[in-house]
Amino acid sequence: MSTASPDPYDVLGVAAGASAEQLKAAYRVALRQAHPDTGGSTELFTQVQAAWKVLEPATELPSGSSRVPTTHASTSWMPRSSQPSSRASAGAKSFGHPGGWFRELYGQQVRAWVGRGSAPENIFDPELVSRLPGEIRHTLDAAMAEENTAVELSTLGSGFVSWHDVLISGSRSTQVRKIDHIVLGPSLLWAIQSEDWGTPVEINRGEMVGEGIARGEKPVRELWSMTKQCQRSLGVRFSALMFVVPNEHAPEDSQLMGEKGGVPAYLVRTSAVTQVLSMDQSLGSHSIVGDDLYPLRQKLDAGIRFV
Repeated sequence: MSTASPDPYDVLGVAAGASAEQLKAAYRVALRQAHPDTGGSTELFTQVQAAWKVLEPATELPSGSSRVPTTHASTSWMPRSSQPSSRASAGAKSFGHPGGWFRELYGQQVRAWVGRGSAPENIFDPELVSRLPGEIRHTLDAAMAEENTAVELSTLGSGFVSWHDVLISGSRSTQVRKIDHIVLGPSLLWAIQSEDWGTPVEINRGEMVGEGIARGEKPVRELWSMTKQCQRSLGVRFSALMFVVPNEHAPEDSQLMGEKGGVPAYLVRTSAVTQVLSMDQSLGSHSIVGDDLYPLRQKLDAGIRFV
């Protein structure tokens, strides 16, 4: 039996040498027909995604867009974040630098705490970290939480795309606001935050509470606020929200916390992230039909900025 992959032109139903516009049109039609929600199957849908990955024509980003963080400042403590890159392997594509902004902030906080006249050789030395105030240690924990989630996201299939450390623009606040991960799957668009408050969390009336969460802090409400701002600025609609915490800090792999504006919000253990995202078609109230995926991806590519 042959194990060769299907010819990508045959999968999309176009002739070899088709123009970029013909490829795009064929991809959108094939994606809609192959989508499990419209009579197709997961296998066909994956084949269409793989074919597009091979044949996708090179595109230039609109003038003025940038994938390079502009708010990062190089310091003697932390190197400038590397330029966001795309993973072109057989798995999910990703853009941005997960945990980069918090790691840089951590370096700045350590510098201020130690004093400008001192320069420890390793700001991640366990002995130094153990002496830091809680708020500075939390900055490092938040960076590591983002990185751990990004590792899980990298194992998803080619039907997923992730953007990390996404800047929320248009806010009157002087404080940087960001969504840690935006993930586009076969049917849903997710806004995801990764956190480690150092203690277990619980759900109370649609919010997360716990000893490590400050009184008055409302993480779910804040994520929903940023999501609404992101929807307005990018012209997209999110399907679901997710908060990812360390395994030992959540009572179950996945819990529905409630809805914000009709959008479901989930509390998820780190190890269960891919499991929940792989249930893409059965979750959320705002499913994305196949015909919308290509223009949605274009909007995200063109509009997303990184912190």
